Amino acid sequence: MKKFEFSLQKVLDFREFQKKQAETELGKAAGEEAKIQRTLDTVAECRIKTVLEADNMHNIFDLYNASCYFALLDQRRDQLNEELVKAKIIADKKREIMREAMKRCKVLETLREHRINAWKKEQIKAEEDAIDDIVTSRFVSPS
Repeated sequence: MKKFEFSLQKVLDFREFQKKQAETELGKAAGEEAKIQRTLDTVAECRIKTVLEADNMHNIFDLYNASCYFALLDQRRDQLNEELVKAKIIADKKREIMREAMKRCKVLETLREHRINAWKKEQIKAEEDAIDDIVTSRFVSPS
């Protein structure tokens, strides 16, 4: 029996390579998004910690320093929120690229499966025809 050959195998391989690249890029984008979110969480924790410490402060200079620190934390939070929005936009674009790459691969994989099934049917038909020819040739007497 001859081996099955998919004529678009090189295209399928290339599309799978593109899909893997898209997965990698999506992973990087999601990692960046998570990193920014962790930093935002840290800023929030610092703010809570400073609020708790400021409740026990009675010195005007300490309160002023805490107020300045709040302003710094707010500024950092706003900056990180902007970065997070940008990172989410990039991650969404990468997700869409990934989705498209998966669709293109799926189409070729489905086509390959259909062709494999058709090839198998042809092979079975060819074997049955060969067996029929052998059986027929044994029962036909030479004249």
